[in-house]
Amino acid sequence: MNILLLSSGFFLGWSLGANDGGNIFGPAVGTRMLRFKFAAILASIFIVIGAVFQGGGATQTLSSLGSVNQLPGSFTVALAAAISLFLMVKAKIPVSSSQAVVGAILGWNLFSSSFTNSETVVKIVSTWVMTPILSGTFAIILFYLFNFFLNKKAVSMLKQDYYTRVGYVLLVAFSAYSLGANNIANVMGMFVDSAPFTPITFFDRFVFTSHMQLFFLGGVSISVGILTRSMSNAQTVGSAIFKMSPITGFIAILSSSIVLFIFSSKHLQVLLVQMHLPTLPLVPVSSSQAIVGAIIGLGIVKGANQIQYRNLSKIAIGWVINPLLAGAICFVSLFFVQNVFDQRVFTPTVYVFNQAVITKLDNLNFDASRVMSLDGSTFETARCLRHELRINTDLNVHEKAFVADKAELYPMFVTSHSLLTIRSRNHFPEHIFNPLLEIEFEVYDHKWQLVDRLSELSEEWRYKPRKIVNDFYNNELDKRYEVLFRMFIDIG
Repeated sequence: MNILLLSSGFFLGWSLGANDGGNIFGPAVGTRMLRFKFAAILASIFIVIGAVFQGGGATQTLSSLGSVNQLPGSFTVALAAAISLFLMVKAKIPVSSSQAVVGAILGWNLFSSSFTNSETVVKIVSTWVMTPILSGTFAIILFYLFNFFLNKKAVSMLKQDYYTRVGYVLLVAFSAYSLGANNIANVMGMFVDSAPFTPITFFDRFVFTSHMQLFFLGGVSISVGILTRSMSNAQTVGSAIFKMSPITGFIAILSSSIVLFIFSSKHLQVLLVQMHLPTLPLVPVSSSQAIVGAIIGLGIVKGANQIQYRNLSKIAIGWVINPLLAGAICFVSLFFVQNVFDQRVFTPTVYVFNQAVITKLDNLNFDASRVMSLDGSTFETARCLRHELRINTDLNVHEKAFVADKAELYPMFVTSHSLLTIRSRNHFPEHIFNPLLEIEFEVYDHKWQLVDRLSELSEEWRYKPRKIVNDFYNNELDKRYEVLFRMFIDIG
């Protein structure tokens, strides 16, 4: 059953590969610097490598957008995103797998009446705006740098052609690695804790964890999509927007690859934090938006009249339709899976307002008197709570989400089995894992109670004051807590 439910993730991976393969090597193929078959095989190999060794770093943002809490729900969300991508591929429109997944998750939120984190939505949508702008900016800068270098060094056409071909090989490998690292979260992120795999140890040193096995299969599914269906999109990206030379094609891929790397590299984020510079969120971004932004940037430099605006408008419309279509497909599919196939696609969230919750709100400098009318109340669904908050309080959208987060009933029981599972999956080093032994057999009703308890036991589990320099540390701590929430949940 687990493998069957994972099949929609594999279909989503295939659709992503069919759609995004052209973004990796489209300009290289379009300018005839690399053959399609060679470029597709090279990209397929490095996508798997990137997915296995750096994948999953962006799953937290998607999980904070909507926590799909049943396997049939995860199956349906992935399937809806895959169908939307497949339809866009059939229409030969390069679109974003990230947009499709986000649209599908929002469709799940709507169907399950779950609260949607508006801050996360803003963060994700902002990357949709930033991605083409950053890529276009990098393309313009690199264009002038390349021109300066080539004019100064007076490189012959023969050498220039040789260097460009070699550069394309290295660049396609880097671009594929970045895509696998950044976008595997879209394909397999929602299946991380349901993967039916156990860790495999090689030579008593290297551990092939259950997550890595899952990302490996997801990477393979992306590769199959590239090898079997990406040629049409490669042609669209390679020549339909703007007629590129080998050099401008190289610049387009390099610019988009840099943007994908920026949004997926933990090491770069750490470096920026150490330099006291602002960081960008680690989220799955659109390779389609990145490559299109780079091509537009080059078109502006070479002359805006050379841009094929008709094809560009078709792509832009696809970017708008894609998340809306995925959300609609997900909503309708969830109805059928639940009512026709009798599968539980979500677990309703219960909200409880008791003295513990009221005290917690007070301790967080929230005026709890604004929700005192709810004291002693229990709400069986988010829809019921949302209705009550709208009628009897003056809270804004952000405050409603904040109150709901603290009142959410999330029973957890720390069992010996869950602790052994965490240790066997190599989630935490010893100095981080050992404090968990102190809470064995303890029970919690709310997530914040577990956070408070571990914060008392160890500094390793304590959040730092909100500052840019602490953002990376707190984000990593968020991910560790998400693991605990999923492992300790009491389903009995």
